[in-house]
Amino acid sequence: MEVLKPIELNRIEELKILNNVRLLNKFDLNPINSLENLMVQFELGGEVRGSINCYLCLDGKELAVSDRNYLFPLFVESMNILVGRQITTDEILGNLQLKLSAPKLSLSSREINTARRNMTQKYDFEIEDTIYSVLIEYSLQALN
Repeated sequence: MEVLKPIELNRIEELKILNNVRLLNKFDLNPINSLENLMVQFELGGEVRGSINCYLCLDGKELAVSDRNYLFPLFVESMNILVGRQITTDEILGNLQLKLSAPKLSLSSREINTARRNMTQKYDFEIEDTIYSVLIEYSLQALN
């Protein structure tokens, strides 16, 4: 019989992706409601099952097509690096056999409200002089 237990990943305080891109963890208790966002999803298999959804909040941001073409690949790569770093440095997950899917990009905005979610971390995605909110939602369970 398989018994699943929920897992919460440790937070990474700061992660520099490139010279002009960094992620800063924010302990913001104020709820965030995002209606316009870009989502990248990772699926986990093996000894841990579940998904990690990463949302780049674009509410109130006017982006030209050239800006989006520059920003989106950087966001996807940043989330790939962050998720990989969290998994490899986590005390529990670092010792398990896992299979992480390639990032799946969705340009269809979904409403996300942190007031209604438990396992959500908030980061500031700083690129050059602009700051975007990033919400990362974890739904992971380990086989016991």
